[in-house]
Amino acid sequence: MHRTIALIAALAAALVWAVLAALPPAARGTDTPPATFSAGRAFAHINALAQAPRPVGSPGNVRGIGYLSERLRSLGADVSEQTVPLDKKALDALNKWSGRSLKGLTVRNVIGVFPGSDRTKPALLLMAHHDSVWGSPGAADDAMGVAAALEVARAIRAQGQTERDLILLFTDSEEMGLNGAEAFFGKGAHPLAARVGMIINMEARGAGGRANMFETGPGNGEMMRLYADRVDRPATNSLSVLIYDLMPNSTDYTIAKRKGVPGFNLATLDRAFAYHSPMSTPAVVDPDSVQDMGDQALALASALAFAPELPAKSDNAAFADLLGRVTIVYPAVAGWVLVLLSAALIGAALWRKRPAVRTVGGASVLIVALLVHGALLLTAYNAVSGSGGANYYDRLAALPRLEIIAGLLVAGLLLLLPFFRRTRPRLMAIAPAMALMWAGVLTGGAIALLVPLALLAMATAWFLPRDDREASTAAILLLLLAATIIQALQPTAGPLFQWPLLLAAIAMVGRAWLPQGVALILTALCAAIGVGHLLTQAHFIFLGVGAELPAVIILTLFAALPLLLPLLPRAIPRWMPGLALAVALVLTLWVRLDPMAPSIAVYSQADGGKKSRD
Repeated sequence: MHRTIALIAALAAALVWAVLAALPPAARGTDTPPATFSAGRAFAHINALAQAPRPVGSPGNVRGIGYLSERLRSLGADVSEQTVPLDKKALDALNKWSGRSLKGLTVRNVIGVFPGSDRTKPALLLMAHHDSVWGSPGAADDAMGVAAALEVARAIRAQGQTERDLILLFTDSEEMGLNGAEAFFGKGAHPLAARVGMIINMEARGAGGRANMFETGPGNGEMMRLYADRVDRPATNSLSVLIYDLMPNSTDYTIAKRKGVPGFNLATLDRAFAYHSPMSTPAVVDPDSVQDMGDQALALASALAFAPELPAKSDNAAFADLLGRVTIVYPAVAGWVLVLLSAALIGAALWRKRPAVRTVGGASVLIVALLVHGALLLTAYNAVSGSGGANYYDRLAALPRLEIIAGLLVAGLLLLLPFFRRTRPRLMAIAPAMALMWAGVLTGGAIALLVPLALLAMATAWFLPRDDREASTAAILLLLLAATIIQALQPTAGPLFQWPLLLAAIAMVGRAWLPQGVALILTALCAAIGVGHLLTQAHFIFLGVGAELPAVIILTLFAALPLLLPLLPRAIPRWMPGLALAVALVLTLWVRLDPMAPSIAVYSQADGGKKSRD
């Protein structure tokens, strides 16, 4: 009973942690002091820009350019335009979207320069794209970023004369292939491009939630120390930077990054239904999210614009925010300290406890089986929900339900742990994996993913142990192994595994050496902190890739297991995991059977929902 109470308390605290971390700061009104960012003031720009779609060459695009030029002049900027012809590939795509035969369109970048006191110093560039896709007013993508940049520039002007030039670049035709950014930074680059020393890019893949700082330039150690020092409400982690570097996605900053220009990239992900949607009007944009993006951008821009020197390139750092209130940054190599400290604590606990090696080995098979079955479960349910060949934008509209489904499946999986046992005959052990595989395949899931997962699940099920008494010990040893491998191969990804590992090791040594009551409190406290942090990471990961690859959430479950298993009750009613899986199935069928969302991109039915995503 005490363990159950401790588990409930830890999970409740973890959920509060995750919710608080995911909430953006409250929007400030137009009466905010001039030197601070105001979402109320920024919204005037969103309202002005997002009255109509703004694809390159359209009347809305032309009106937007006129508005931006006028606003920049009113702020005191030297305003100019850069124009280049729209390339054939982008023009063909635009003609396909519009169903017209457009010719001779021009990409028009809007540039505003605010001179600094020393114009020989590298300039700071604020960047966002002013165009939208065909058929979308683009209030989120990217009128939000444009509005934030204008309000940041206004606030910086109110703070006084900057040390270096401040440049605002509003690119055109980002949606058609980064044409504006390519014109500014690429072949035949604009003369100002050579003077840019740092970039802050503002993007949107959704109309709400936290503004995540998800990408930096190479050699980000000093940059991230500045971020940690100046940003009061951070939303970032080095794993997202690594993942984005490995993905094929791109934004305007991609072009500059290839040229070696350092920078920060900010974007919102929540309210994803608004991405490229005809419903992306000012009414769906969360003012709190605008405030969040602006606060982070202004904190960074103020620090950089008034600094005698820009941050120098240094070794990439490992970092993550805690509770959205503080950023922990350290050299990636320092992750070895966390790994070795965790190993020492685990060793001290094992020396005291002295578990049987055979029992721990069998429990390790159980943990692997649990995780592989979980990945298969999430993948199969995703296929049943209609992921195979689905319209991408319809899946984005379903993201809130898909995230609830994933949470129910993970909860059901944990509750099933006591029932993971060797069965007689052993053929019964492989039946769940076989059933999930066929359910996924027959509903259009990816065979290349479902079959390998099913084979792995069946292989581990065949060797399931009879005894799970050392499941928590096996889980922490496997996490220690994974953290060590990651530290050796990709050290900037370390925090995802190393921070929960250290908390789990503290709890483990406490259970080995402290009185039972004190140890239980310590275990619950470590679980609350560690699982709360992991829930936050899981939420942002799911917003990014969960519609297409929900099984990635198993990584966060893997990191959470050593924290949760010591609190899991030994006896769980059979109906509890069944209920979680059944409710998840009902929601899954709802997603599959409901009509196409009205928010889908206008052009996406002709494209099959396929497009390179930011």
